[in-house]
Amino acid sequence: MKKIILFMAFFMILFGVGISMAEERYKGMLIVDKGGKYELDDKQHVEFLIDNGNVRAIKIRINAANKDLTFSSCRNLEDDGSNFSKWFSLECRELKSFDNTPFTYDYFLIGAYAGISPTITPAYFMYEKLKEVSGKLDMDVPLRTMVIYADGKPLYEFFCYPDNVGIKWKIQ
Repeated sequence: MKKIILFMAFFMILFGVGISMAEERYKGMLIVDKGGKYELDDKQHVEFLIDNGNVRAIKIRINAANKDLTFSSCRNLEDDGSNFSKWFSLECRELKSFDNTPFTYDYFLIGAYAGISPTITPAYFMYEKLKEVSGKLDMDVPLRTMVIYADGKPLYEFFCYPDNVGIKWKIQ
């Protein structure tokens, strides 16, 4: 009986470790393109969790809204040959407040949606451009990006890094 209990306890610990290893927490700051000169805006940022390929707990802080935002739904993208599915592995829609209370935002965010890139490696379609921009910012290449679109145009691009990685900036 003791062996069964010890085996079950070991299995539960092992299973619990497996779950925590599947969780990826990210934080990202807004990248501002000023005509080829790039800056970080630490007042506008995102945080999110990817758990077994599913995104959740998205928290977006941007100046165009009076409170933190999130998206109601996110889904994995199938490669349909479009640029969007080439750049992103996840799509999020239905902008709402993070705390589920009424909020206001600038009109240009009506119908906003977001794409979250797959893990960025040298094989990623936009790797060289991301490497160039992150080099100009004296940062590592991001592990993921999140881009918020409206009317088919990118409005905000965030370079995202694992939450547990020591990066040169802090989100307030």
